[in-house]
Amino acid sequence: MNRVPEINIPASKSISNRLLILAAQFPGSIQIKNLSTARDTVLLKNALESDEHIRDVKDAGTAFRFLTAFLPFHTPNPVTLTGSERMKQRPVGALVEALRHLGAKIEYLEKEGFPPLRIFPSSFISSSVEIRSDVSSQFISALMLVGMKNPGGLTIHLKKSPVSVSYIRMTASMMHDLDIDVQISKDKIYVPSTSRIEKKVMEVEPDWSAASYFFSYTSVTGKPVLLLNFKPHSVQGDRHVVEIYKKLGVENTFTESGLFLKQKNIDSTDFFEADFLLNPDLAQTVAVTCLARKIPCRLTGLKTLRIKETDRIQALKNELKKFGAKVEATDDSLEILPPKNLVFPNEGIETYKDHRMTMSFAVMQKIFPGLDIHDKNNVIKSFPGFWKEWNKLG
Repeated sequence: MNRVPEINIPASKSISNRLLILAAQFPGSIQIKNLSTARDTVLLKNALESDEHIRDVKDAGTAFRFLTAFLPFHTPNPVTLTGSERMKQRPVGALVEALRHLGAKIEYLEKEGFPPLRIFPSSFISSSVEIRSDVSSQFISALMLVGMKNPGGLTIHLKKSPVSVSYIRMTASMMHDLDIDVQISKDKIYVPSTSRIEKKVMEVEPDWSAASYFFSYTSVTGKPVLLLNFKPHSVQGDRHVVEIYKKLGVENTFTESGLFLKQKNIDSTDFFEADFLLNPDLAQTVAVTCLARKIPCRLTGLKTLRIKETDRIQALKNELKKFGAKVEATDDSLEILPPKNLVFPNEGIETYKDHRMTMSFAVMQKIFPGLDIHDKNNVIKSFPGFWKEWNKLG
């Protein structure tokens, strides 16, 4: 009997990044266990510990946004916050406008509304702010994470329906764990002023987004895997990957060791449809799974993918078509019609400096072993050991 591969999934990058911001505001009160080794988290940690006047977070979007909110109220000296060329194309105007209203002094150094930024030592002058919430949930999480240091607390009024609500709930849940009584309603978030917290050890759970590539593997190949150290309860919205992949033929069972995945009804799906508004980081994985399984699909709720590490909607369209798929794209959706017989793309897969493109398309190498995935080491952004774990699959 063949041994089931046992996969080590890294610690959650999303949880780690939030804990770093929280710990920086309560020095000595939060001990973090199992901090993510993802490059994004390392860049954020280094920037928080740095006393340099220029802090470059490269392509780490969460780090840039969290630091944009953190630095005005915690830096003793002016700081230039910058990043990669792609980072300079990712909007931060809504966040900067909200922070300025709260008292932050921030200047744009190049294009209005975009990085890089010059950030000056500032003090809170208001305990209420309004922000567009349909651009990035990270803007709202950034405000929540620093709002507790406002002497008057912070009320965040949300304009429009927020995207990726699960990440806002994650932020609130983690703050609740520290006895910070965040209150969320439909169009408002209240963060109480908090000067101190009790000492606490916070352990980071494995990353459900990173687990999705192994759900894809089981769905496509029918082979089982064991994802170590996963537990049923999670603050991560991407735990919804379990429900998504039930519809794509993957049965899961929690054991003492982790999460066991196996094939179930692998040929039962003739059309797949899902809304990824709450879980945009899962969309690429699912799109490639449907291609590999030759399942026509319609994926919606994708609007935030346009402003990620790359324009992920366009990137997916480009690469899926190489296999012979017909792909229709809008600003919010993808419709994919795989061919009866997949085409081998001799030119390989372009990944657009996007770690999730690389990991999503890795499963296609199980169908086409000679398939070349360009710039495959960009996985260090979120999952440095991805290829080591993937190679356990044979």
